[in-house]
Amino acid sequence: LVLTAHPPILGASGGAARMYYNLKILGSRNHVTLISFVEQEAEQPRLADLASLGIEVKTVLRRAEPARHLWMPKPHEYDEFASVEFRTQVQQTLSARSFDVIQAEFFQMAQHVPLDRPVLRILTEHEIIFSNCRSAFKAETDLWRKCVKGYDWLVQLNYEARGCRNFHRIACMTEEDRMILSRFVSPGRLRAVPIGVDSSYFDPEQVAAEQSAQRMLFVGNYRHPPNGDAVHFFVREVLPRIRQEVPDAEFSIAGSNVNLLDQRITANVDGLRVIGYVPDIRQCYRSAAVFVAPIFTGTGMRVKLLEALSMGMAVVATPLAAQGFRAKHGQAILTAQDAQAFVEKTVELLRNPELRSSLGINARRMIQEQYDWNVIARQFLDLVEDPDG
Repeated sequence: LVLTAHPPILGASGGAARMYYNLKILGSRNHVTLISFVEQEAEQPRLADLASLGIEVKTVLRRAEPARHLWMPKPHEYDEFASVEFRTQVQQTLSARSFDVIQAEFFQMAQHVPLDRPVLRILTEHEIIFSNCRSAFKAETDLWRKCVKGYDWLVQLNYEARGCRNFHRIACMTEEDRMILSRFVSPGRLRAVPIGVDSSYFDPEQVAAEQSAQRMLFVGNYRHPPNGDAVHFFVREVLPRIRQEVPDAEFSIAGSNVNLLDQRITANVDGLRVIGYVPDIRQCYRSAAVFVAPIFTGTGMRVKLLEALSMGMAVVATPLAAQGFRAKHGQAILTAQDAQAFVEKTVELLRNPELRSSLGINARRMIQEQYDWNVIARQFLDLVEDPDG
């Protein structure tokens, strides 16, 4: 039984893609039932792909419920995903059929996993939320807001650490995430299971597109704050300086929920092109020369980088964005820690097609050898089938 906070729909987000392939791999050898939140009824038909794989799909329309825990504070995410209807659906499903494993995707779903059933309980920590809260607290400069964010951090830390201890196995996206969580949870319960990518689909040879040697690209779901922050940083502090060096340089922004970006920053900017959601994101990757990932907050592994690297793109990313990849600077990816470094590395790539080609070839080879779903599938299966834990 798999419980998901968002519908596992390809193209919706990186987390959704991971959940989709996780279900596909598990469903190839197991009987799988999915109960997923959906935000709109229109999302339900897009889950038909899972049904075609033999997975039983049930959905619950997500509506935040009022807080009912005045004396024992819980984080905002708890209320956002609290649902009597979802909890009832889980209980009815467990009563109607016997399950060996209950797997929760995203920590927000931990509240819906019953602890009184003799089953293996697995949690996928797509992000270490309390670590994100700590980063927000450290970055805040206003005293009052810093106090609020400090309180939020401690509430989240207490709740998340306690909740994780209710699971027999926990999958983290990166070794860095596993180390963070190991301070509060028995290391024996933790595994680093990276996200993969379908390199046969994200193959530059499968997509015909006219590439612009001066185009930079960023892809993300802008409901996720680190993605919006990355775009705002690049538009304000990097793009104008790149265009001083390369006047024809263009920065394209693709992905879901671009309306959530700060229009005061993104409106009427020379060289900025807001694309939004694209059904086949490969066209965007194929048409750009450089992929930039100026991500400074958040945890987990970035699917956008997996896709860009699989498409043989030259990538400039922060060390944080590149976490989870066994790639050295200068071989399959270039890293940049601040605005000046992003300007220098990106301009170098825009002016040097040979370097772009070399990085892209190495990047695609790395993906095929280490991060293709066919390579990672065994780790997903071991998570639920390995009797030794």
